[in-house]
Amino acid sequence: MNIKLLSFGCCCLTLSPICSAKHDWFVRPYVGLSQMSDITLVAQNVEGQTGSNDIQLDGGFVSGLGVGYIIHNNLAIEMAWEYRSNESNTTLPSINSAYEGNLASNLFFLNTYYVFNTPSSWQPYIGAGVSWAQEVDIDLEEQGSERSYSSDGDTGYQVFAGMLFRVDDTWSWQGEVRYGQMKDITLNEESGTGEFNNLDYDTLTLQLSAVYHF
Repeated sequence: MNIKLLSFGCCCLTLSPICSAKHDWFVRPYVGLSQMSDITLVAQNVEGQTGSNDIQLDGGFVSGLGVGYIIHNNLAIEMAWEYRSNESNTTLPSINSAYEGNLASNLFFLNTYYVFNTPSSWQPYIGAGVSWAQEVDIDLEEQGSERSYSSDGDTGYQVFAGMLFRVDDTWSWQGEVRYGQMKDITLNEESGTGEFNNLDYDTLTLQLSAVYHF
């Protein structure tokens, strides 16, 4: 039941400034840019290879949706969902050519926000949350074929800060920078015996949201 509740959780979302009781709930769709550092991890029987290997990651995208509730004037909680994808090039120990593909995830979050009061419509905020991975997945593509390696049930955390602009009692805009981490993930080959070990999933996100208060 706890996992199902967290699964209904949504991604990193925004908090409204001081609102009346009738606007205690909010919903926020968002899109953003995903940045991830290159990764060194251990391959076990991946394409017949075992040893340290490198994954080079390009920029990617994030999209998500969150639903939240304002507990107090400055404090809110939220459940959120997020999909993230970054293009990847994976180099195995004894193979010189890299496999193209992408590293993607389907994540759920439980977040809390604190908004700072200001005399204007612009209000900064900070927050933190816990994450649960429905799936983290990497694809290796070669000559039209594709092999997938995935994991599920991993947990982590995120911290974030941003600025919201209150249009009126119903609508707000929000811009945010967010850092998230899940440690020591093992990706298992689908319908195979290969695996990637010791994957640290560190993400940096710049995103924009439209927030509806109701």
